[in-house]
Amino acid sequence: MNRYLLRARKYGVAAGVSLRNRLAYAGNFASSMATYALFIFVFSRIWTAVFAASGPAIAGYDRVMCIWYFIVAEVPMFGFGHFFHTLAQDMKSGQVAYLLGRPYSFVGYHYADGMGAALLEAGILLAEGILLGGLLAGALPLRSLVQLLAVLFSLLLAGSLQFLLQFAIAMTAFWFEENTAFFWIFQKIALVVGTLLPIEFLPEAAQRIVRWTPFPSLAYAPARLAVAFGPASGGLLLEQAAWVVAAAAVCRLVFGVGRTKIASQGG
Repeated sequence: MNRYLLRARKYGVAAGVSLRNRLAYAGNFASSMATYALFIFVFSRIWTAVFAASGPAIAGYDRVMCIWYFIVAEVPMFGFGHFFHTLAQDMKSGQVAYLLGRPYSFVGYHYADGMGAALLEAGILLAEGILLGGLLAGALPLRSLVQLLAVLFSLLLAGSLQFLLQFAIAMTAFWFEENTAFFWIFQKIALVVGTLLPIEFLPEAAQRIVRWTPFPSLAYAPARLAVAFGPASGGLLLEQAAWVVAAAAVCRLVFGVGRTKIASQGG
């Protein structure tokens, strides 16, 4: 038990250092907050115009639901969407070889380091979104404390999945000198599938395909829980958790195979 506590403390220290470094430059939050606020305002106007022209509901969503959906869906994208560049830089600079000799899991250390600051940023953005949403669309349609806790847990799972998928993409630097294009493709698919629009707005064939991918777990799941909490909500959380476990296994596999290239090349 003491061994596990010491390990948890070690990663907690890494998260704390990351958090303090982020707070030292608190002004960096301003750009994300300003962009997030601008997006909320623009899309609230878009949804207002769409529902004024089409009627009170589309695929089970009304105007208020769509605005709040967008507000929540953008939190994981803004708050947890920037891990790749730091990870890729460590790979390209050779920092990975230095970190391999440290007494901790490479994946676990980067998870703690990245999430320490990202959780704070996501929390700030969520608070900002709730304030703006209240002004633009009325109160967030939360029905119970259970729903609120489900949304927060779903956001944590979404952030963890964001990290793991971006980690796996960054590790392609073992084989590709320039891998930013892979992240760009991932980012754009994640934006279209469940972030800008609820999945229910897609054609049925597209819905069936994307539900077999991890992308709905990145933004759709927490946003859906926030605006349409119901009997299927538990399934969304289980699906997110399953994708987190699967992504963690992929990360371990990719890193395990990739690190042999360092040894074989004398790094």
